[in-house]
Amino acid sequence: MKRYVLFVMMVVVVGLPAITQVKYDEGRLQLLGVQLLQDYKNEKAYYYLPQYPRLSVNPDGQPELLCIKYVGEGDQPSGGLFHALMEFSLPDTLVLALQTALDETVPGAVVMGPVPLLPLEGEGGAAGFQIVSGVLSDAGGETSFTRSLITSGYAPLLPGSKSAIAANLTPEGATLLWNSFTGPTSDVSASLHACYEAWVNGYNAVVSAEMSVVYEHFSQLYNVQQNYSKREIRDIVDNLKRDGKIKVEVFDRSKGLDIPVAEMERILNLVTDKLVEVLFNIETGWSKAPEKEEVVIAGQIKGRQQRGWVTKLFKGSGNAKYYSDDQFVLKKRTDVQTNTFYLNLSKSTTIKVPVHTSGNLGGLFESMGSDPDYFRFVDLNDAAFQHREVFFQIDGEFVDAFRSKINFVSVNFRKQHKNQPATTKEIFFNYSDIENGDQIKQVSFPRLGEESAEWLNYDYKLNWSIRGLESPLSVPAGDEWIRSDAPVVSLKPPFVKAVVEIDADRTLFKEAGIVTAIVEFASVLAGNKEKVG
Repeated sequence: MKRYVLFVMMVVVVGLPAITQVKYDEGRLQLLGVQLLQDYKNEKAYYYLPQYPRLSVNPDGQPELLCIKYVGEGDQPSGGLFHALMEFSLPDTLVLALQTALDETVPGAVVMGPVPLLPLEGEGGAAGFQIVSGVLSDAGGETSFTRSLITSGYAPLLPGSKSAIAANLTPEGATLLWNSFTGPTSDVSASLHACYEAWVNGYNAVVSAEMSVVYEHFSQLYNVQQNYSKREIRDIVDNLKRDGKIKVEVFDRSKGLDIPVAEMERILNLVTDKLVEVLFNIETGWSKAPEKEEVVIAGQIKGRQQRGWVTKLFKGSGNAKYYSDDQFVLKKRTDVQTNTFYLNLSKSTTIKVPVHTSGNLGGLFESMGSDPDYFRFVDLNDAAFQHREVFFQIDGEFVDAFRSKINFVSVNFRKQHKNQPATTKEIFFNYSDIENGDQIKQVSFPRLGEESAEWLNYDYKLNWSIRGLESPLSVPAGDEWIRSDAPVVSLKPPFVKAVVEIDADRTLFKEAGIVTAIVEFASVLAGNKEKVG
């Protein structure tokens, strides 16, 4: 079991992707209007940075764009719709052309792909994508050209990712935007804000030292021993020459790049101080003067006739006679010491390089204006877009019944379409609706392209909840529906309202001696007998 786990871990480690980083200061190329950035480890690897956001294309190579101008139905306003997808990449044909141009400039180099992009800091990984447009940006105002504008807001930073734009335009906005697409520059630009990581040398300190110590000694003695007293000639030359050079070069970008290099500064100072002490201290350091060579001294030339002690006793210590020979002694010493020192303190880091660029959707109508897949007109009076509204109203004669007899009434609505699912809806009226004056409610259904007048027909069924009854009364009963094509339906309860008028003759009451008469009414409602007054 342990072997199996270890093998899986090794596979995972080997399969980890390499981190892509490009150089900031070096290796940058500009080919065919595109920036190529060199990999910081591989001098033959380059990554491209697209110039600007572009209109996206689907896998079939078709532009992902839709621009519609529509005419409203009846008195409804007209306007337009605009929808587009944007991406931040280069077309495949341009990438191939880049590779050819790179081969000519840097033989053997390879275009690896796009530079990996990251969101800008402080934006939470969002934003970074904006629409710049006089028509689209003015949304929601009383005099604006755009009724609503929606964008994805996220920048398309990864290969294959896209950002979306969708707008609902007023008639004026649709016309202006439509006409702007006919020119080389339109009113719609897409702006992208991102960054990429780049390798940069932020701190570089070089300490170099060259030290030379040259000691020269020259001594000479020439004696001619021709039966005369000794004469010593001494000519001595000593020369000690020191030539020391130390150089400290510092290239510091730490403040601009916000790189902490305090420890490197301390190391540099320590090394420099120690180097000066070791090389240039003539007492204890490396440049201490060497031992000097002795000159020619008495007794150094062999063959002199020494006086014995007896001779010295009677004749003194004068010079004795030399043998008849010529002797020549020459000394020359050259002592050269050299030392060199080199130290390079370098600190590299990664910085985030911002990318701010914009692309314009221009000239689209010239290339795609005749294609209805991209630019087209829509008439909302077309049968496919028409809707019909049907109003249901409580009959005014029975409004008072909601106070005493009726709990509620529901309307089940059904519109059956050809080859399409039926449209069904339900509305309610209760006592609160009646008290608030809400006695009319409506439902609507689409025409869905039906050509004949049959599209006006619909079905409905009523359910009346009467106080005192356990179940509502369905009208019509069972599975039946009421068929109608009327635009307004008056809702009447399933009972007849009777009005009884009572007229009393006071004269007859007085003659008969009757002071008060009480009349009670009863009726049958849904099979139940009850007093009604």
